[in-house]
Amino acid sequence: MSRAGGPGRLEPVLLLFSAGLCIGSIFPLGKIAVAAGIPSLVYVGATAAGASVVLALLALAGGFSLRPDRATLGYAAVAGQLTFAIPWTAVVTVMPHLGSGIPAIIQSLAPIVTLAIVYALALERPNVVRLAGLGIGMAGTLVILFSRNGGDAAHAPFIWYLVALVTPTVLAAGNVFRTTHWPKGQVALPLAAWTLAAAAVGIALTLVLLRLAGAMPDFGTGLASALHLVALQCVATGVGYGLFFRLQQVGGPVYVSQMSYVNTAVGVGFAVLLFAESLSVWIWLALALIAAGVFLVNSARGSG
Repeated sequence: MSRAGGPGRLEPVLLLFSAGLCIGSIFPLGKIAVAAGIPSLVYVGATAAGASVVLALLALAGGFSLRPDRATLGYAAVAGQLTFAIPWTAVVTVMPHLGSGIPAIIQSLAPIVTLAIVYALALERPNVVRLAGLGIGMAGTLVILFSRNGGDAAHAPFIWYLVALVTPTVLAAGNVFRTTHWPKGQVALPLAAWTLAAAAVGIALTLVLLRLAGAMPDFGTGLASALHLVALQCVATGVGYGLFFRLQQVGGPVYVSQMSYVNTAVGVGFAVLLFAESLSVWIWLALALIAAGVFLVNSARGSG
């Protein structure tokens, strides 16, 4: 499925780290924005809308047409929710309760869940080494879920850990969907622009329904004092998803899922260095188990 050979041999690696660094910025920026009073759903929705504009401008600057066909719109409608709206709303929602480090670590399960879906759909033949990696990575998640006895999130209710698991599960489904349903002849930038636009529409509809039900405060709450954060997040996310969709083209679902590892490094790094979050020894053990699982999953890449 990869088309990364020849002169572009290093392209997937460069795309992986560049996209991961850009998109991983949602961990520190999202935490700061929510702490400033922006509702998590508003922040994620504004980010999706702004990022779609950034992507549209990049596409036009690159000479690509933004005119969609029916297949592109259908793809974007589903991919937008799986790729951005659902997983990142979950991330920003749980960070006030778990900090930014633990959700980042849990998100690193996305590649393992992606591989599980790939095997379940028979898109690849099972490989013993990769299956061992799956088991070890899952063990790391269980350590996070059931220890919860140290660090800043020690007293957070168990439900927030379960909500955090939404992110890797939905991201994994999105990784597979984007590959198996990629519209024929479509290129990365316009498709990414429409996908983020669809995510913004999905979040906007959710906000309206919540507002009508009286479950959502004024949409502008906190925005005035943190517009600079939203603007920065929109640019970083737009650039990141442009790179991410190109990575999807050249790498396939399992390879593109590795971006979660870079996101994890960004999230944990900012959690410890910028926010001085305390992560217990159990969390570091879980991170080591997940990293070991990741190594095993990728050491057998292409051999199954």
